[in-house]
Amino acid sequence: MATITTKLTATCAGGDHLTFSITGAKVMTVKSNTSDMLAALTDQEAEAFVKCLIKLAKVGRTNAQVKTLFTTGVTVVV
Repeated sequence: MATITTKLTATCAGGDHLTFSITGAKVMTVKSNTSDMLAALTDQEAEAFVKCLIKLAKVGRTNAQVKTLFTTGVTVVV
């Protein structure tokens, strides 16, 4: 099973620029700003998210297990 932990690690003095650290199945830093958080989720972002879920679900599972998992349904709660 794959895990990813995302943590806000820095905020600029004005509060609009944010830095997140990602650890687990992927280790990296992501820079964002508050306007990104307020914008509606785009179709492209939703598609990229689903593709990431599929890749994470594949860790430690067979293709058949992943298919069964997604046939049943996957819920992500934040």
